Amino acid sequence: MFAAIASGNPLQLSTEVPNSNGLQHTIILSSTKPKSYSHISLFILPNVTFPPEFAATVYFKLSPTEEFKLFGYLALEKPSAIFKVKLPAAGTISTNDYPDGLGEIDMDDDDEPSSGAIPSSNISELIIGISIEPREQAMLKLEEWKAKQQIEGSGSALIVSRPGQGNISTPGQLAKRYPQLTQQLAAKIVQHAYNYLTGFLDPEGNVSIKRFDSWWEKFRVRLENDGQFLDEVTKD
Repeated sequence: MFAAIASGNPLQLSTEVPNSNGLQHTIILSSTKPKSYSHISLFILPNVTFPPEFAATVYFKLSPTEEFKLFGYLALEKPSAIFKVKLPAAGTISTNDYPDGLGEIDMDDDDEPSSGAIPSSNISELIIGISIEPREQAMLKLEEWKAKQQIEGSGSALIVSRPGQGNISTPGQLAKRYPQLTQQLAAKIVQHAYNYLTGFLDPEGNVSIKRFDSWWEKFRVRLENDGQFLDEVTKD
């Protein structure tokens, strides 16, 4: 009923899972070539008539021992979706990289990978779970998921970790695990604010607090849409 393609690899069909507590289909991506970004296309097969009163919620996990995490859905009006998966290289540890075991999956990301992307490891352990359920129930579940991400400040991307690594869900946890990377992030944010606000200095070198509020609103929106713009922030 479903199929997935990891960029640069063969198409892989879903397998029905009996007595699976709601997840009726799974796809295990194997023999996936290491890439800086691996784009996974998930879709309903062309010969399948998907009932309009149902939706297929999509889940991911990195190993059989983990729990599935919700990342999106497929339906009659949305027969396909593209997910961008980023997994760090095994054994790669530097001030500019994430240590092994931490990855990120973005929902429905059509952007091309950047030339400065972090090298990724083989994603052969990536498992996709698909649950077909009544549309109203599925949409409610997705709305709750989106609301939770907004509250937690993680936007449309969720962190997926290998067993034993643990997830990062607060700024303090991020700073503790990646102190130098956090410092670099803070410096980029401060520099971006400085670049913007210096355009509104009065003769005495002051800036209205309304200008700061305006910067923050624009910055927040842009960060949600494309956080990679911070890589381009430099001193004017």
